[in-house]
Amino acid sequence: EESTDAAQLSSRSSDFNKAPSFVVYQHKQASFLRRCVYAACKNRAFIVQLFLITLMTRISLFLYVVHLPYVSNTFFLRESKNGVLNLWDECARLEAACNHKSNNATLCDEVAQQFVVNATTATADALQAECRHASGRTAEWQSASAAGGLLAGFVLGPILGRLSDAWGRRPLAQWTLVGDVLPALGLLLYAKANISLFLYYSLNIVASIIAPQQATDIAMTSAIADVTEKDDHPELVRTALAGLYLSSLSIAVVIGAPVASVLDAETAIVAGSSIIFIAFVWAMFLPETLSASNRHMLPRSAVAEVLFGRDGTLTAVRLVWSSRQLFGTALAGAFLSYALQGMQVITQQFLVLALGFNVREMSTALGVMGLGVLIWATVGAQLTQRILGVSWGVAVLALLSSAQQVAFSLSVNSLMATLLMLGMFLGATHPILVAYVAGLVSPKMQGQAQGCIQAAGALAGAISSVGGAQAFKAFVARPSASYNAGAEAYWISAGVCALAAPVAAIMLR
Repeated sequence: EESTDAAQLSSRSSDFNKAPSFVVYQHKQASFLRRCVYAACKNRAFIVQLFLITLMTRISLFLYVVHLPYVSNTFFLRESKNGVLNLWDECARLEAACNHKSNNATLCDEVAQQFVVNATTATADALQAECRHASGRTAEWQSASAAGGLLAGFVLGPILGRLSDAWGRRPLAQWTLVGDVLPALGLLLYAKANISLFLYYSLNIVASIIAPQQATDIAMTSAIADVTEKDDHPELVRTALAGLYLSSLSIAVVIGAPVASVLDAETAIVAGSSIIFIAFVWAMFLPETLSASNRHMLPRSAVAEVLFGRDGTLTAVRLVWSSRQLFGTALAGAFLSYALQGMQVITQQFLVLALGFNVREMSTALGVMGLGVLIWATVGAQLTQRILGVSWGVAVLALLSSAQQVAFSLSVNSLMATLLMLGMFLGATHPILVAYVAGLVSPKMQGQAQGCIQAAGALAGAISSVGGAQAFKAFVARPSASYNAGAEAYWISAGVCALAAPVAAIMLR
């Protein structure tokens, strides 16, 4: 019997040795997942709670962002003193009939004459110019809102990071919600009280300046560094949690955009505003992740200390400037942010004007885009970092994104444009860079270092928001018969995005 037991034990041992890689691989995978869940649930699940709050605010955003291009374009059509058209649906019909005017000029002229209610001599070209002017004004105001927030992020990013290292991550996350509540209130007043849409845009600009979105990013990325500080190998855990946070935007699109497509504009605005107000109340009860031992105490001269103190903003700036890896991250992130923010400002108007998207097609396209970001921010980021590492991974993703933008600008129909939105390669770059920075600096400098990196991206994004909108407006005013109106704006963005590739390949080694 003893010999039989020994033989069985030997056989099992032999079987185990035959396939050790499978067993070890299973163990490592389970261990990695447990580490991620453990980190996310620390400090009363701050990471999970802030993720859910962010998800709620972004779902609410996409409930009305699907309708906003049409609502805003109609508003600016009516604001035109000499305008003939009053509804964007009229522009959509006109653009559909006249986009291929060389093939059917008669149809274009017939549709144009349907909108001329008096004896005016408005031509199809004049009416198209009116539509494109309204679309350009929408892009301008949206870019002003985006640029205001991004410039505020550039100026305040390092300071907010420093304050988060002193006061904690919770106050920063709570204050950012003000930036969501104010524009929601302005849009709600437009929908229910017929107050001018300029109130919404004004409140959006003010909110973007006093409570920039970068504050939430800084709070979350710094909190991720806090909860993974004692992990043996935190890099992949940080990448995973940063990818989870970034995926909130994609999940929100996947949920919010389809729901918005079956709602009218007013109902979508009311529902979105209500969700934002609920998220704001929830944020008041968030826990904290920064321990007292890791906090920088601010003296009475807090502003001077934040800027010029030993551990102040200028120290963080010098730290980023003096480190090849940190400076390379800031520079690559700036180029990538330029491409990302430029696309955010003009893509909806491009789809509406150049390809004639309606609300349902827009919601489908945004849902596909959200799915693309989700895939690349989570699975894509992990696989890219494992296979290629940080430097070559970011470089390859930048080049793929450039190619995707050019192909998207040349879309010949709605199906091609929608499918190309799956290739949101930029979604993978942010979690990789966040985790990379977290591994380069000490726990006490996390907020400031992340703030400096966010500030560089914010400045580039602000330039892209304004420049992209102005370029789009100029290009659609002089469309070419060879390609889509406004396509040139994407080509500029693709060129800038490609610059991140050599920076990452050389400086992030």
